[in-house]
Amino acid sequence: MTAAVVIDLRRGRLSGLFARMRDEDGIGLIELLIALLVLNVGIFATLGAFTSAASTLKRSSRISTAAAIADQEIEALHNLKYSQIVNVGPAAWPSAQTPDGGSYTFQVVVTSGAGVQVTGGSANLKQAAVTVTSNADPRAKVTSITTFSRCTQSGLQGDTGQTPCQS
Repeated sequence: MTAAVVIDLRRGRLSGLFARMRDEDGIGLIELLIALLVLNVGIFATLGAFTSAASTLKRSSRISTAAAIADQEIEALHNLKYSQIVNVGPAAWPSAQTPDGGSYTFQVVVTSGAGVQVTGGSANLKQAAVTVTSNADPRAKVTSITTFSRCTQSGLQGDTGQTPCQS
């Protein structure tokens, strides 16, 4: 009978321990703390995504503005006489003329003759590379390249008094 009593005592002690473990006092507080931890991780991840997206949008706006400035410079070069197409800059672009009000620097590098990277480069060709860089973000940089021909450029008679490239 002593063995039966010992087993009963052990069962009584174990059942008391199991009863305490099944007791749900304090479980709600632990669940709340875990839920707050998960919520904070989600909030910080979302905040990081918004910050990254905002900086990407700002850089793409600067690149877009730099591309527009490069296009304007290319068009201005197309309106010049062939002899007036020369190296420029680096020079500051007026910030009052930019849509974002930022400051930009542009540079025009002109290559002529055999240095022009087109098939059959000749003395009648010039190539202009316009590079525009945002002063606020040097990674926002755009380069546009165009080729000019003495034979087709505007203001041809102003260069020599006669139309060049006539055969």
